[in-house]
Amino acid sequence: MTLGVLGGMGVQATARFYELLTAMQNVKLEQEYLDVLIYSKSSIPDRTAFITGESQVSPLDALISAAVTLENAGVSLIAMPCVTAHFFYNELAPVVGVPFLDMLEETARYVQESGYTKIGLLATDGTLSCGLFPAVLEKKGIQTITPTEALQGRVGDAIRMIKRGDMPPEPLSLYAEDLYTRGAEAIVLGCTELGLLPRGGEYVYIEALEVLAGACLAYVHAN
Repeated sequence: MTLGVLGGMGVQATARFYELLTAMQNVKLEQEYLDVLIYSKSSIPDRTAFITGESQVSPLDALISAAVTLENAGVSLIAMPCVTAHFFYNELAPVVGVPFLDMLEETARYVQESGYTKIGLLATDGTLSCGLFPAVLEKKGIQTITPTEALQGRVGDAIRMIKRGDMPPEPLSLYAEDLYTRGAEAIVLGCTELGLLPRGGEYVYIEALEVLAGACLAYVHAN
């Protein structure tokens, strides 16, 4: 079985996804690792800019092209390590004839199974503005607390810094503290770049990227 990774959104998050996927595999021989085909298509138009109306250029055609390329290359399963791009999931997944994991559903299921009912969500402006992730969580009885406008400005700045190859000075704990004081029981890192930041503090972090890596391996083992 070969896993296809529709990546490049951004490139560092895609690299981290592969590192997580590799670290989760308990193998005795190199040949036992899962075969993975990564398509790091960093030229895909900005998802947040389109969702928030700052751009009229839809990423959907580029996403479909990348998914079809992976399918034609012979992958058995597709994962897309970008939360914001899942805004297009319902239009994208049916285009290919292989299973396409839903990162939001997998994360919501993980949160539910972990017993949390109120989480703080850190994500891009695009993810928060469309309300898709909170809606998926709400269906499983999970309340979402999102950052204040001022805090979201800092989170968005941090994400953009990472995407261009810089490292923000703030640890995740500075964002988590505010969400915890407002009742969060755990923090969902709902943007794949955020897992690259130092965490700090005694907070519970649930990284959507890590959940997706685990879901890929669970699928492979079950099939």
